[in-house]
Amino acid sequence: MNGRMLYGWSVDDHIRENAASGGLVTGLLLSLLSSGTVDAVCALRKGDDLYDPRPVLITDPEEIPGCAGSLFCGSVLTADWAYSAVEANPGIKLAVVVKGCDAKAVYELIKRNKLDRDDLFLIGLNCSGTFSPVQTRSFIREVCDMNPDLVDSFQIRDGRVVVISGDITREYPLENIEERGFGRRDSCRRCDTPIPRQCDVVCGTWGLYGEDSEHATFVETCTDKGLNFLLQAEKDGYIILVPADAKGVKARTRVEAAMLTISERNRKAMFAKTGTGMERLTWIMEETSRCIKCYQCSHACPLCICKECQTKKPWLVKPGEVPPPLMFHLIRFSHIADSCINCGQCQDRCAMDIPVSLMMHALQAELEQMFGYHPGKPEGMPVLAKVSQHEEWEHYYENSYQKMIHLFSQKITAAER
Repeated sequence: MNGRMLYGWSVDDHIRENAASGGLVTGLLLSLLSSGTVDAVCALRKGDDLYDPRPVLITDPEEIPGCAGSLFCGSVLTADWAYSAVEANPGIKLAVVVKGCDAKAVYELIKRNKLDRDDLFLIGLNCSGTFSPVQTRSFIREVCDMNPDLVDSFQIRDGRVVVISGDITREYPLENIEERGFGRRDSCRRCDTPIPRQCDVVCGTWGLYGEDSEHATFVETCTDKGLNFLLQAEKDGYIILVPADAKGVKARTRVEAAMLTISERNRKAMFAKTGTGMERLTWIMEETSRCIKCYQCSHACPLCICKECQTKKPWLVKPGEVPPPLMFHLIRFSHIADSCINCGQCQDRCAMDIPVSLMMHALQAELEQMFGYHPGKPEGMPVLAKVSQHEEWEHYYENSYQKMIHLFSQKITAAER
């Protein structure tokens, strides 16, 4: 039953007009919430402008149409909001709209027993990447020669950035923009999950072909639950479904393959800049020497949720010591690196422009080679998650940190020489 390829769209004219492609996601959310299948919907909604995506938790079906449409600026994770909602309301059932990094964060939280997969309906979105709001405004002003405040639409379509302001439309190949320094966030350029199939359904514009392409959403079913709810939404009169065009299915496969090829090339180029061995350690020491210890990297990380670290242990960092010693960063790396989902939140929040996400992702890639664990997939468990909680957990960390401190102190001394 899984893996069905369909085209679909909302039966509501107003939703279709405001949606990015047919409004199928909006129609499905309406069906799930109106029927009581879920208690709330977690999604993004436009704030003051199209550069201001805001996560929302919706319990009233009438508010769902306000979330229609795609937002390509910003890097807000709906996974964070899902976790917060469950913390405040244990047992709540949620429909969550997620990108690839969101979906990976959700699964890492499931493995840490912070979310229950049975209580979640995951609607994945094909994702070409997101853009920094500040950089996007500069791009529109300097390259497009437009007023950013008057732009009606900013999106990626078929490998091209399309900017619309009134009657004026500007289009630029995505690769050309990135060569000029105006492109997707670095973590997006390294992403290995353009189609998050760990969700129940995955929706997007890739693969639309033929007479329905102008008003439809391409949807792939990934679980029996996803297919059943999709068919129920059609039965209840919220959406219309038709089989996907075979040529469109092939086109979508080609787009995904191209995205993965570009991402792999970007990963190799970015990781190469970090060096290896002592060279990488020296680079990390130099970059982190700008740290002002604002803790935004840990606050922004969807997986940095260890209450022990945040409330009980100083972790060798003296209060008021700025910049903090390298151990401040190494301990965080040791907690998260095996599970880093490359969402880029830490780097986006860093006030000193330290490439924290690149450091973490490069370390994760090496740990994956060592232990075979790829974060964000349904199968497998992160290395640290295999250790039980409470006394054994504490004992493990105390012993590990003593060994790690000794090892890195030797390397740091050698690097300083």
